[in-house]
Amino acid sequence: MFESVFYTVAPMVVIGFVAVPAALVLSICAGVQKYTEWREYKAALAAEEAAEVSAAESAADGE
Repeated sequence: MFESVFYTVAPMVVIGFVAVPAALVLSICAGVQKYTEWREYKAALAAEEAAEVSAAESAADGE
């Protein structure tokens, strides 16, 4: 009886001990990558807005 439990439950426990930390690591890595992309996007938006403001100021000074 114990052999059948050992052969069915033990592999699931081992897989769980490996899969759960691996899933957490992959999730954290994906979150870090997404955050980095978001920061780059926000920086690009800020640079674009600064360019528009600079162009508007240049146009106002030219008039």
